[in-house]
Amino acid sequence: MIPNIEVKGAVTKLRFDITNGWSQWLWLTSDNHFDAVACNRRLLKKHLDEAKARDALIFVFGDWFDAMQGRFDPRRSMNEVRPEYRADNYYDLIVDDAERFLTPYAQNLILITDGNHETAVETNANINLSDRLVKGLRGVGSPVMRGGYGGWVKFMFDLSGGLKKGPRQSKNLKYHHGYGGDAPVSDGMIQTKRQAVYLPDADIVVNGHNHNAYEAPLVRERISTQGVQSFDLVWYIRTSGYNQGYGDGSKGWAVRKGFRPTPIGGCWIHLTCNDQKVKIQPIEEIEPPEIS
Repeated sequence: MIPNIEVKGAVTKLRFDITNGWSQWLWLTSDNHFDAVACNRRLLKKHLDEAKARDALIFVFGDWFDAMQGRFDPRRSMNEVRPEYRADNYYDLIVDDAERFLTPYAQNLILITDGNHETAVETNANINLSDRLVKGLRGVGSPVMRGGYGGWVKFMFDLSGGLKKGPRQSKNLKYHHGYGGDAPVSDGMIQTKRQAVYLPDADIVVNGHNHNAYEAPLVRERISTQGVQSFDLVWYIRTSGYNQGYGDGSKGWAVRKGFRPTPIGGCWIHLTCNDQKVKIQPIEEIEPPEIS
């Protein structure tokens, strides 16, 4: 079911009319690095096919593109450029190919946001690859919108059954592509603890960037204006992506930087409504990388 979508500033609002027994799958992904030699496109396609079969809403939270082979990029290497992209219009080719790849999932795509790879290209080459991809997909009928490096998705649920007055709920998802290195000790959980301080209104917090994966529930103790004490959950999620840059550990940028092999995949969110309450259930779907 495609919800009503509204974007204002950093906030994307999705409106749903629901009843008891309703459910909706979300597929959260980041760090796809689609155009990289090391992208596991087989698994990426498998997961997108599963999302389409479940009628899931698909969210891409940064670094859909690798885009490291432009002339300005000190990390560029001809060995890491796919043969079909070895041309002067390199950026055109990767955007056009990404659009072809994602067109079968166009109706399920909701949001594509910037990551550090897209912002690096924008800074150095004056082009935003996410913006171009979103415009291309909207041209084939997708409802997809473009988001920033960070922002909010507000899920708004109307259980009133068409009545002017009735139960309404909302769930808030905060996304941020991520920052820093590969966090070999904490996997990025230190950042999560910091976010818990300044994001009091989030029900889900999604980060990517360091190619680690986890789902961590944190409990909050609350007290209402009437003095009623309660507890609730915030889900902190890290999506790993599909870049197998470590390879066999013998060469490449990731090996030279001392990075480690990381899992590949993304995360499902299952939203359900029972007893007029919306529940969130994250389910990581990851695999070990392959040696090609």
